Amino acid sequence: MYREGLKISKLFVLILLLAPLSLLAQKKSRALLEKEKKDNLKRIEEANKILLETRNKKEATIGQLSAIHHKIVSRERLIKSVTEEVELLEEEIGELEARIQGLSDDIDSLKKEYAAMVYSAAKINSGLSKLTYIFSAESVSQMAMRVKYFQHYSQMRQEHLDQIEKKKTRLEYERQKLVRKVAEKNRLIGVKTEENNHLNDEKDEQKKVLEELSEREKSLRKELEERKKSIRKLEKLITDMIAAEREKAMKAARAAAEKNKKNTGSKNSSKSSNSKDKKEEFKMELTPEAKALSGSFANNEGKLPWPVLKGNIAQRFGKQAHPVLKGVYVDNLGVDIQTVKEEQVRAVFQGKVITVAEVPGMNKVVMIQHGEYFTVYAKMKTVSVKVGEEVASKQNIGTVYTDKDEVTQLQFQIWKNNIKLDPEEWLYKK
Repeated sequence: MYREGLKISKLFVLILLLAPLSLLAQKKSRALLEKEKKDNLKRIEEANKILLETRNKKEATIGQLSAIHHKIVSRERLIKSVTEEVELLEEEIGELEARIQGLSDDIDSLKKEYAAMVYSAAKINSGLSKLTYIFSAESVSQMAMRVKYFQHYSQMRQEHLDQIEKKKTRLEYERQKLVRKVAEKNRLIGVKTEENNHLNDEKDEQKKVLEELSEREKSLRKELEERKKSIRKLEKLITDMIAAEREKAMKAARAAAEKNKKNTGSKNSSKSSNSKDKKEEFKMELTPEAKALSGSFANNEGKLPWPVLKGNIAQRFGKQAHPVLKGVYVDNLGVDIQTVKEEQVRAVFQGKVITVAEVPGMNKVVMIQHGEYFTVYAKMKTVSVKVGEEVASKQNIGTVYTDKDEVTQLQFQIWKNNIKLDPEEWLYKK
């Protein structure tokens, strides 16, 4: 029982010792926090540019509300990073203060030891001079021992003096470091206060815009109905194009099967029935090249480049609550990315352009095939590619459209065959 209790107590001590290490591992480094700060400042700058464009309209808009929202989110993230950096500095300051105290204690201890050595030597000498003490030895061996003692004493005294000087130099360095850390902490506290003031102003602006928009419920509902019609037309265009591409692939597969049947006889009749089964599954018959492209696209989930360099997601994928109208939901086929005027649109992956069309409410639309995957770029102002053209990843395909409310948004979608996918899961995390 005693041994078991001892094992448990040792394990408990080990857990206590390791706990601070695990907590330390979870903390972010200063370098990472600095990167987060820079990223959030960049997002705030982008949101500011977008917001300035939407403010050109005298009345409040959904786009303006969205830009303010993203500015607030980025500001809150920035404040969080600054807070974490202040906490990290406080820990570093605490460690420095402990080291400074330790060095001061070491110096005091070394000084006491040195004083004791001097006192002992004086006591041994009993007021005699060094040479008199050596030559007063009773034998040659005793004289040699006294010489060695003085040599050893001199060496030890010098070592103590050297240690004291080194400790003093280190102490001064640590004190200067502490002064810098405290100054940096105070600077960051000032930054945090300033950012909190900005955040409060932005929240006041958000409240004001939201109140103004709430007074225009009738016109907002009308805009929503028009958007639903546009989305239905766009969805029909996409599904028709996917069905057409599938039919082309099936015809090519059947032709290849017939050719193979003629060459090999009736042995492949079962393969023909398999083709029919596949047709029911609504899957593409792909060439080896198209299969490789599909696989490559699939391997890039979470790593695809954004279709625009600047901007943020104004409306997410799927069923989303309307930002103003209570109890009203909007079903989004993809994501709406709000950006700046004349922003270039880029293909997110290599593929073939299969559609360049125009849909009322969605303006110009480009659809690119990547094997069994499709990407859709709607609400475009200009298009610089044509049907049948092979495009590369990050190739410019046109510019984003700016609507009557001075809102510049790209509607971006990803499909796998006839299944809609959430683009946020495929684009790299900013």
